[in-house]
Amino acid sequence: MSRILAVALAAGLMMMGWTQAVQASEPPVSMLMQVAGAVETSKGGEKWAPVTRNKFLFVGTQVRTGADGGGKLIDQNSGMAQTIGANSVVEITAAGPKAVSGSLSAPEAASGDLVAGLSNRFAEAQRYTTVRRSVKKEAADLKLRVASDITLSPTYPDLVWENMGAQYGYTLVIDGTSHAVPATSGEMVRFRVPSLTPGAHSFGVTVTEGGQAVGQTEKGGTIVWLSATEDKALVDGVARVKAASTGDEFALGNYLDSKGVTVAAMDAYRKHFASHKDDNDMRPLLIKTYNDLKLRDLRQKEALVYNEQLEGN
Repeated sequence: MSRILAVALAAGLMMMGWTQAVQASEPPVSMLMQVAGAVETSKGGEKWAPVTRNKFLFVGTQVRTGADGGGKLIDQNSGMAQTIGANSVVEITAAGPKAVSGSLSAPEAASGDLVAGLSNRFAEAQRYTTVRRSVKKEAADLKLRVASDITLSPTYPDLVWENMGAQYGYTLVIDGTSHAVPATSGEMVRFRVPSLTPGAHSFGVTVTEGGQAVGQTEKGGTIVWLSATEDKALVDGVARVKAASTGDEFALGNYLDSKGVTVAAMDAYRKHFASHKDDNDMRPLLIKTYNDLKLRDLRQKEALVYNEQLEGN
């Protein structure tokens, strides 16, 4: 009998874990922004938490405002915005926000910069939240990976790759031109790429020790360098996001991510989670940027944080 109970318990735990994973994989459907006064959210309608910043919301979440409270909801699928009035309760459904009590305005067009491609990237990001077995880097097997495609520009020229160890230097080669990159003790190597002509450029990295090559990229990547016109359009988009969502590093990261400017997106996401460590629902987007940039150690560490918080909830 005890064996049967044990099997049943194990199956139940597996089912619980499977259900949790499915729930975690569903993308947010709404963004709450321009929060003013007393505003709270709840995932079950029992425990309410105050909101003081922009927040992405999932199906089943409720928003409650006080006498001085209000905010704006932007639907991630339609891109339409609705304003929540004071003394209101709104439930987030798959079909859109639904007023339980109080007032919710009619939908109106919102800036597409704030919702660009989030649902698709979020769904893809779930693939990279699995914690993998750590593999020690050996001197005889220094096979470096780099981003396969990366967009850079005069405003956002930084290229990054995983640091193989503090004892190693690097040689970055772009279209046959070599750039020496000194050793660093940081978790990643960062290099500011000199101005390139607009368009695609191939690159690869050699790992060096004592001036000798000891490893290299398994497969090179491609840098797409934006023209001055394209860079200005990107900067203008960033300005719109900042104006509509002041101080929201996640919204900025989401916009840059949608444009393929992955390093700058990663930087913005890192700032967000440094200040909002409990915003675990959205952590997969940071994990995805680490994966896209082939920063394996950072991806592993962030996936551990994500899963530990997921299990804790």
